[in-house]
Amino acid sequence: MPKHTIYDIARLAGVSGKTVSRVLNDEPGVRPETRSRVESVIEQMGYQPHHGARSMRGQHRDCVGVVFSAPLQVVPISQQQVNWLFLELYRVFGARGKFICFDLNSSPNGTRGDDYARALWQRRCNGCIVHGALRLGDKTILRIHKSGSPYMALNRFDSIPDLCCATVDFEEAAYRSTKRLIDRGHTRIGMLQAFSKFQAGNERRNGYIRAYDESGIPVDDTLIRPVSFAGSEVTTATRELLVDQSATAIIDCSMLEDASWLLAGAAHAGRAPGSDFEIIDWTYGADSVVHSNACAHVRLPLREAGSEGIELLLQWFDRERDEPFQIIRRPELIEPDAIRDQQKATPVFDTLA
Repeated sequence: MPKHTIYDIARLAGVSGKTVSRVLNDEPGVRPETRSRVESVIEQMGYQPHHGARSMRGQHRDCVGVVFSAPLQVVPISQQQVNWLFLELYRVFGARGKFICFDLNSSPNGTRGDDYARALWQRRCNGCIVHGALRLGDKTILRIHKSGSPYMALNRFDSIPDLCCATVDFEEAAYRSTKRLIDRGHTRIGMLQAFSKFQAGNERRNGYIRAYDESGIPVDDTLIRPVSFAGSEVTTATRELLVDQSATAIIDCSMLEDASWLLAGAAHAGRAPGSDFEIIDWTYGADSVVHSNACAHVRLPLREAGSEGIELLLQWFDRERDEPFQIIRRPELIEPDAIRDQQKATPVFDTLA
């Protein structure tokens, strides 16, 4: 596996990634002095091209893959999300006659977690979209990043600052949610934290802590409750936050986008949202809410970021651009009365039994 990418070489040589690619493939269109400079950097860095990616350069780029970074038994994607993804790929890639393949990471215990990009390694596709949260310490995304193949992740990854991605700033969403509740006088704010073992979970935690630190209030880690996509965990965590930890507000970023589980926990605790404690909910949909009596709603424009990213990925796929891109949309904090026609949220993730 190469230690550097063509973009590292391009930065050091002061050229574009396309120029480096031309030098590596001995293609015309590069001035002799530029070619010499690039070759010198390649030699100094000890760069070894990814043979799978090089072999694909001579083929037609006609198939984009969709790979899932976590088994569906761990992160269950809803049918609505699959429909959205397929329709966007059809709209963008289908317009140019491309093929689409889905590689499903179906291992129940996650043993295939390090092999979720097998469609790329086996050259069943020429580039890919990485759907789903990225695990902390994920090695596959680094391998994809260094391969030279076009790709796009729907999440960020701290250890790869220049990761090609289209996503939402989850840390900012957690920061703004927590700060809003602190400004409303709350000091004991519970968080239902999804993706605790993933990058997205870390971002939630970091944003929460940043808001507390800025306010000079000590952070109580027991108020951050990791939850999976099992609704019963949200119910239990809510009850414990309200009873055992005396929380006066809860940030529902469990991403179940279903109010019933939190309300069941509140009922077990003998507490009523809106009167006994306040809620800020997170949702992916426009004009949709999870809790109708929340004091504020945070909307995460992930699908808008994804749609824009898919269009840019096609350009990279067809060599109309030669470098990765980053689209990181800011969350929207919305007042309850700003949503005229409140709709029930359409979940991105399904609830596990």
